[in-house]
Amino acid sequence: MGSRLAFIGAGKMGGRMSRRLLAAGHRLVVHDTDRQLVEALVAEGALAAGSPAEAARDAELVILSLPTPAIVEAVIAGEDGVLQTAQPGTTVIDMSTADPGTAQRVEAACRAAGVNFLDAPVSRGVAGAEQGTLLIMVGGDAEVLEAARPVLSVLGSEIIHVGGPGSGQVAKLCNNMLAAINMQALGEVLVTGVKAGVDLRVLAGVLTAGTGGSWVLSNHLPATVFAGDEGTRFALELMHKDVWLFMRSAEEQGLSTPLAATAAQTLRMAKGEGYGPRDYSAIINYFERLAGMRLLPNKVAEEA
Repeated sequence: MGSRLAFIGAGKMGGRMSRRLLAAGHRLVVHDTDRQLVEALVAEGALAAGSPAEAARDAELVILSLPTPAIVEAVIAGEDGVLQTAQPGTTVIDMSTADPGTAQRVEAACRAAGVNFLDAPVSRGVAGAEQGTLLIMVGGDAEVLEAARPVLSVLGSEIIHVGGPGSGQVAKLCNNMLAAINMQALGEVLVTGVKAGVDLRVLAGVLTAGTGGSWVLSNHLPATVFAGDEGTRFALELMHKDVWLFMRSAEEQGLSTPLAATAAQTLRMAKGEGYGPRDYSAIINYFERLAGMRLLPNKVAEEA
């Protein structure tokens, strides 16, 4: 039998990671405020817990995948949180995207209770969670990471120890900030180029081969905007949240981030116009609407 694990948060990412852990033979207790998500995992072999404290009671590892820093802190250190029942020596691994300050506060609370803590946010989205190819950026004690690596290896193909507590979150926020800037830049460039009469796929091919190429252009857009797929892999409203967490961290260090500020305002405007639940690649569609045109494969611009 595998390790005794608890997983808190069974949404788009957490549900897929939970299924991989079940398939690997681990004994898994799951908690989420959405009972339907929990019941779907129970049907596949998981056990249900009514609270974070109940989930953590007998677990060797407690893994979190949650939407906001405030929820992470409440789930770990709150009234019915993980630390109410976690035994000394238990390891809590937070795979949410939070901020370094939250990670450091939670790590201190865990350490005071004799519990290990790793901040371990991820990249590569829903597809990476489903296929077990996530990039996992880990902050915390290296020995604790090595002990947890066999479980994390079920979820990710690259596990990078970034540094001390909170450093995994720093790396993740930098990654998402760059992706958000990249997506906005592509929205501006693609709309401008196609409206000027260049075929979208030709233009995308030139940019991919040239010095302006990026992972967003080579991987994310071909699976979303270029394919006409409007499914949500990573919601625009979550990207907006991550961008503001990045900016808050930069502000605390007295740093200027003009590109981040521009991306944050653009995301806020798009969110205000109803794009929030859509994939963050919908920022391309937002620029299409502003330009009064559409990007269509194998055609020049078509006026909306």
